[in-house]
Amino acid sequence: MIKLIKSIVRLKRFGVILYRKISGSYYKMSKSQAERLYDSGKEPTVRKLLELDSENSKLKEKIVQLEKNSKDSSKPPSSDAIRTKEQRRQSDDKSSDKNNKPTRKAGGQKGHKGVCRELIPTENVNEVVHYYSGQCKNCHKELVQDEKTGRTDDLFRWQIFDIKEIEPYVIEYQSHSTICECGYHNTAEIPPEILSSAFGENLMSLIAYITAVLHVSRRGIQEFCLTFLNLKICLGSIQNILEYTSSALETPVNEIKESLPDQAVLNADETGWRDQWLWIFVASSFMYFHVAKYRSSKVLEKVLGQFYKGILCVDRWGAYTKYHKGLIQFCWAHLKRDFLGVLKIGISLQSKDAILFAKVMERLRKRMMAIWYQYKEGKISREQLIEYCVPIIRVMKMCLAKYEKSEDKNARKLAKSLSKHSDKLFTFIYHRGVEPTNNISERGIRPAVQWRKVCFGNRSEAGAILTSRLLTAVRTCWLQERNSLKFLAEAIRAYRYGNPAPSLIM
Repeated sequence: MIKLIKSIVRLKRFGVILYRKISGSYYKMSKSQAERLYDSGKEPTVRKLLELDSENSKLKEKIVQLEKNSKDSSKPPSSDAIRTKEQRRQSDDKSSDKNNKPTRKAGGQKGHKGVCRELIPTENVNEVVHYYSGQCKNCHKELVQDEKTGRTDDLFRWQIFDIKEIEPYVIEYQSHSTICECGYHNTAEIPPEILSSAFGENLMSLIAYITAVLHVSRRGIQEFCLTFLNLKICLGSIQNILEYTSSALETPVNEIKESLPDQAVLNADETGWRDQWLWIFVASSFMYFHVAKYRSSKVLEKVLGQFYKGILCVDRWGAYTKYHKGLIQFCWAHLKRDFLGVLKIGISLQSKDAILFAKVMERLRKRMMAIWYQYKEGKISREQLIEYCVPIIRVMKMCLAKYEKSEDKNARKLAKSLSKHSDKLFTFIYHRGVEPTNNISERGIRPAVQWRKVCFGNRSEAGAILTSRLLTAVRTCWLQERNSLKFLAEAIRAYRYGNPAPSLIM
């Protein structure tokens, strides 16, 4: 049976190859055919050469498109092809030749100042172990351990940080029955907040933290609890704990959502999430995540309302420009990759227009960013930033206008797009609180992408809500430099006992 299947597979492959050879996909001109074409006259030869040249250009462009990576397109770094050690070495050699600098070896560099763990005060340690010399190393006499004789103030300290073996802390609540003189059985009631879960706030917050921050799967959490906490817990209980945490985070997360339309500046981005989309909105002091079925402007209307009055910092995805008619800042990090992509295609096709356009725009971008970083470091004022950037903006617009009529389609397409949205390129120069890149959104959503690679997204509406609330809480704490584990415990405790929920808005 196995031999029969293998024979059928071979016949199918042979049929496909034979068909492709007959159809011309694998056609290769022989010397005699080339001579006959040459002898057929000037017009057929020229027509064939033009046909082959057009096909060659298309194939070269296709190769460049296939070779695109995260450095010259919007593709994520995870999609980059795995390079061999030799390929990495060649890439490093090229970069070192370009900058006229040798590549650095891994590890601390020469002249690097070492860093070691700082000792905590002795009064804060749990245990102190003393060591004394019993015999003199010089004359071999017995040493008297007396503070008044011989002991100096020289003290070498060494601290070892460790954790004790962890055991579950179990509290048992007992409801007793008492018989009255009248014969009635009175049973004491345990408060409903105690009965709401068989697990405490510290354990629930730890499981939520491990899920959202460390991206551990449900079975991984089960193994962690058994191995590290000496606690046996089933998968259903883990899911119940996460859903309980989701309910506890409803109030603080909704508070963030309601304040989004009032923010003066918002960064936004989106990424795939199983068969849905995960959106992120970043303000100056918090992040908000939202799982939606679409990647369209309808999501923006649902989250930000019908109209948003602030400044939106985004990439060039069409949903943003369709929704927001106010001030927008396009991400210059994305534009840098666009210029590099046009340059690579131009080099492959030997297109002078594409090469020159990409190089000029990238050079102007670098000059503008250098001035921006001077402003960020406090070396120049906002007025000077505007003054220095105005000439660069003027030259950029002239360059875009020139290459709108370029014969190279890639340069022409990008130039037309940027000219159409030229008012969205330089918002960061004139308005405070606006960055030239959307890096804060990229950094905010990156851990969610790592989580997706473990859990593969959500399968239900409740799961989508759980994801958005957990990510909103832990990533906002990261942005605010707060302890997210403590915040989760506070939120669960407040929800359990009916107290006001802690706020994520600072």
